[in-house]
Amino acid sequence: MARPAVAALLLVLATAAPAIAAPQDYQLTPTHSFVHFEWSHRGLSTLSGRFDVVRGQLRMDRAARSGGGLVTIRLDRVNTGRPALDAALRQALDADGGEAPSTFRIDGLRFAGDAPAAAQGHWSWRGRELDLTLQAVHFNCYLNPLLRREVCGGDFEATVDPAAIGVALPASFGLQGPIRLRVQVEAIRQEPGEPQEPQEAGS
Repeated sequence: MARPAVAALLLVLATAAPAIAAPQDYQLTPTHSFVHFEWSHRGLSTLSGRFDVVRGQLRMDRAARSGGGLVTIRLDRVNTGRPALDAALRQALDADGGEAPSTFRIDGLRFAGDAPAAAQGHWSWRGRELDLTLQAVHFNCYLNPLLRREVCGGDFEATVDPAAIGVALPASFGLQGPIRLRVQVEAIRQEPGEPQEPQEAGS
């Protein structure tokens, strides 16, 4: 006869197996999900900034190697540490005058093994649209000991032509060439029927 602890472990594995094979919903954590960007300054240094407010939900089916989701990015919450540049970026992005949400609709995840290798989607805001593919730099999942549920996350990158998103800044800022986007995301697996409220994954 199996020991109680072993029997309990076998029961957990048996009940968890069907769930692993099914699509799982995840919600982005607001303190671990941001959109960073880098832009060459006169060919000298690299200007770095980020959009501070990112929300969203994802669905991932690792058995079927598929997934999608919807991510909202507040364009008015751009932060480079330079107030004059932030104001110019908000104007260029048509993000002046309060909340300016944009959406990145993930139409599909491309997998390598059981992990996403790229996210293909459509970025849109206030009449502007851009097809965008984000390549995964790395991606991982683990069982968070505080939440007692799975947390997944990684970094995804893409290079964007400023003209393609209608961003034209005065020459005095000295920003040149393409913009490198790095999307940092962490998301908590949701239980069926759970309210879609932002959660924290811990530090």
